[in-house]
Amino acid sequence: MLKHLCLSMIKLALLFCSTHAKELVRKPNILFIFSDDLSYRDLSSYGQEHFRTPNLDKLAMNGIRFSQAYSGSPECAPSRASLMTGMHMGHCRIRANNSVRGQDHLLSKDVTVAEVLKGAGYTTGFIGKWGIGLPGTEGAPDKQGFDFSYGYYDQARAHGFFPHYLMRNGKPEPIPENYGFNMKRVKTYNSRPIDRLEDVKNVYDENGHLVPQGIPDAEAAKYSENLFQKEALNFISEQKDKPFFLYYATQLPHGPCITPDLGAYKYKSWSLKHKEWAAMLGHLDRGIGSMVDLLEQLEILDNTVIFFAGDNGYSQWGYFGRPLHEDDPLFKNKGPWPKGKFASTHEGGMRVPFFVYWKDKIKAGESDHICSLYDFLATAADLAGVIPPKTDGISFAPTLLERPNEQRTHEYLYWENGMRSQHAQSVRMNQWWAYREHPSKPVMLYDVSQDIDCRNNLARDHPDVIDRISQILTEAHTDSEWYVNPGESKAQIAAKRKKAVATGGLQRSTGANTTFRGRIE
Repeated sequence: MLKHLCLSMIKLALLFCSTHAKELVRKPNILFIFSDDLSYRDLSSYGQEHFRTPNLDKLAMNGIRFSQAYSGSPECAPSRASLMTGMHMGHCRIRANNSVRGQDHLLSKDVTVAEVLKGAGYTTGFIGKWGIGLPGTEGAPDKQGFDFSYGYYDQARAHGFFPHYLMRNGKPEPIPENYGFNMKRVKTYNSRPIDRLEDVKNVYDENGHLVPQGIPDAEAAKYSENLFQKEALNFISEQKDKPFFLYYATQLPHGPCITPDLGAYKYKSWSLKHKEWAAMLGHLDRGIGSMVDLLEQLEILDNTVIFFAGDNGYSQWGYFGRPLHEDDPLFKNKGPWPKGKFASTHEGGMRVPFFVYWKDKIKAGESDHICSLYDFLATAADLAGVIPPKTDGISFAPTLLERPNEQRTHEYLYWENGMRSQHAQSVRMNQWWAYREHPSKPVMLYDVSQDIDCRNNLARDHPDVIDRISQILTEAHTDSEWYVNPGESKAQIAAKRKKAVATGGLQRSTGANTTFRGRIE
C-alpha cells in the first residue's frame, strides 16, 4: 500500500514538474513592423548617407538581413493581404488596390496570421493602416482575428495624417482636435514638383514645428502616427505577461510629405519635401526605438521576435512630382532594381528591405535565402509551435535559428496584376526573373544574379526554362471573381463591373483624402 502511494506521489510530482516546465517555456512574442512606401535605401543600414535611422539600424545590423526578399505585390492593399494570408497574387483574395467593386475586402473564410496565432494562445493586435476591409465588412481587422484593432481601416483615408476619426475595435473614434484640417491643399502639395510648392506648401514655424492649416488650435492637433505609437506602447505593456502578436502597420513614410517637426533637418539646404521625408523616417525610427526600449524595460525583449519590412517597391517619385520611377537625385534611395511601385513586371516593384531581430536568439548577418513576405504566416506559426493552414508560403524559421539543413526553398515566387500592368505576370525561380506583359506576349527571361537591371533577355538561350516558366504562369493562377485576370478582354471586365453594380457589392471608401486609386481598364 505504501509502495503504491509513493509511486502515485512520484507520478504526481513528475506531472507537476512537466506541466510547470511547459509553462516556463513561453512562446515568443511576435512584432511585425510594416513600413509604408519605404524606399530600399531609406535606412542608413541599407546605404542612406544623408540622414540616419539609428534604432532600425541597430535591429538590422544585429539581426538577419534578407538580401533577396520580396513583397507579395507592388502596391499597398494586395501586399497587406498577402502578408496576412500567406497567399501569392495568383491565389490571394486581394490582388490590386481596387477591384471592379472598389476597395475590396477579405472574406470570413480567409485565414489570417492573427487567427492562426490567436488559436495558439496569443493576444493579437493591429495598429495602423489596414486597407483590406472597410468598416462593417467581414474583412475588417476586428473580424479577421485581431483582439485589438486601432487605426485606418480604409486605405484611402490613411493617406493623411490628421484624421477626423480613427477606428477602434470596429467603431469610429472621433478626433475633434483635427476638425477643419485642410486636406485639399495637402493633396495638391502631394503631387507637385519640389520647385512648384510656393502657394501650397506646408507651413512650419521658426522652430520647425508644423502649423496644420485649418485647425484652430495647432498645439492640440493629433498626428495619427503619434497616436499609433502611443497605442503600441500601451498594447505591449498590457500584454507583457502573456504571448502577443502585434502587427504595427505604420503609415510612414507614405505621402503626402508632412511631419509635426522638421527637427535637425530644418537647417538643411534641401527642398522642403526632402526635409519632411527625412523627418518622417526619423519619426518612425524614434517610435520603433521607444517600443524596443519598453520591451527591454519589461524584460521581454529577449522573448520577442521583431520583423521589419517595406510593403512594396520605390514610390518617392510620386510625392516629389518626378517622372515615373525616377530616382531621387539627393537621397538616391531607390535601390538598384528597375522600376518600382505599381510595376508588377519588374523586381523594383517587389524587392524590399526585410530583416528579423531576436535578442540573443538570432545570429547577426545576411542571408541570401529567397523569400517573400507571404512566408510570414508559415514562419510565425512555426515559431509559435502550431501547424499553419495550407498557404503559398514556406517557413524560414530554420534560417532564423541556424538550422540550414531544415530550410525548405521555393521552387518559384509568383506575382500578377498591378495598377499600371494589370495583365502582367512575373516569376522568380532560382536565379531567373521572368515576366510577360500579357498572356499574348512572349515571356522575357533575365538572370538577376548577373543582370540586376534586367537588360539582357535570355529567353532564346534557355527554352527549357521558358517551358517551365510558361507552365508556372498557368498553374499558379486561379481566376478571381472581382479582379482583372491576366488576358481578360475589356468586355469581360465590363461584365464584371456590371455584375458588381447589379449585386450591390460596391465597396465605397469612407473618406475622400485619397492619393492613389486603382484603375480598371
